[in-house]
Amino acid sequence: MFKLKFHRSPNNQLSFSQIRKKGLFWGRYKIELLSLLGFLKAFMFYLVYRVYCIFLLIKKSFFGIILIFSILKRFLVQRLIWSGGKLGRPLANLLIIILALSVFLTGGLFQSKFVRAEQVQTEFISGSNDIIPEPVIAKTEVPGDRIREDYIEYEVQPGENLSFIGQKFGVTVDSIRYANDLVSLDYLKVGQKVLIPPVSGLIHTVKSGDSVNSLAVKYSVSTQAIVDFNYLDGPPFNLNIGQKLIIPGAAIPALVVTPPAPSATYGPDAYGTIPYAGRGVKGSGQFVWPARYRTITQYFSWYHPALDIAKSPSPIYASDSGTVVRAGWWTNGYGFAVQIDHGNGFVTTYGHMSNIEVSVGEEVDRGEIIGQMGSTGRSTGPHVHFSVQFNGRFLDPLSVL
Repeated sequence: MFKLKFHRSPNNQLSFSQIRKKGLFWGRYKIELLSLLGFLKAFMFYLVYRVYCIFLLIKKSFFGIILIFSILKRFLVQRLIWSGGKLGRPLANLLIIILALSVFLTGGLFQSKFVRAEQVQTEFISGSNDIIPEPVIAKTEVPGDRIREDYIEYEVQPGENLSFIGQKFGVTVDSIRYANDLVSLDYLKVGQKVLIPPVSGLIHTVKSGDSVNSLAVKYSVSTQAIVDFNYLDGPPFNLNIGQKLIIPGAAIPALVVTPPAPSATYGPDAYGTIPYAGRGVKGSGQFVWPARYRTITQYFSWYHPALDIAKSPSPIYASDSGTVVRAGWWTNGYGFAVQIDHGNGFVTTYGHMSNIEVSVGEEVDRGEIIGQMGSTGRSTGPHVHFSVQFNGRFLDPLSVL
């Protein structure tokens, strides 16, 4: 920068007498440096402003996406509610399709290796004359480790029931029940022999007129399952009378229980008298529920001195130990019924049974099955009419159960 120094001349006039050069470099580049600093300042301001604008844009976009998602969610929820759930399955299918397409379209992008085509060396096959045709005959071969084709006999051990045995052999309870013609699902005796099918389902003995198609329809299975499981050659799949076929997963037919002819028929006087046994096992006085379920359809009253217990199918259990004094058909009401003298003043009666499994004079234990729930006699539906008497007087069964 140049500093100007003024002094008076002899004639008292001001004049430039000396120009002193001080800070020559700073004076030469001051304007350029100030311009550069101004540019940098403006550039930094511009960058900060742009960053701020980008932040605002991201912020607005984020809240916009949230708002759009909320609106879309509210719309979908309203549509699902208004449609009563009818749109639930189509929406789930749409999401699955979108997910599958996403995986299909983007799955290859994340592979670490790419598939490369390789040239096939042509010297292996030079022409069609090098191909030697050979006839191939399809034949079904039975593997050596195939599942057994027949039942096995199993002896019931203490503490076992059908459910335990079914889990042990990997078959359903219904399959075992059908193979053994068991009416009750709850009671097995220790040492009892039961047949175990090879799989859940049944074994069918071919009769005249049977075919793979008719058996598939009868047991609600596919024809392919029957063919594959029994290694049948064909088509046509010819069956021989007496041939045994395993029907895997067959719908087990319901057992048709034919009530036996009553061992005795009791008239109206049976409702007012009791033929006490006079001897035999005595009960404990502790009564158990006489059916599998505790659904009461009619309670004890002066005009109905018993308890009606429903929900069939269900076995009927002896409520306490005792001696069977009546077992047969009771006219004018009970139908098939059993009466037990417990030897301690208590007598219990079980009416409307479909099947009786005890006889007069037989001693029974508490909880032992004496028959099956039914709707015989004067009955409007399957249930057991359960009455308790003490020294001839009817008691409310709920007071002793």
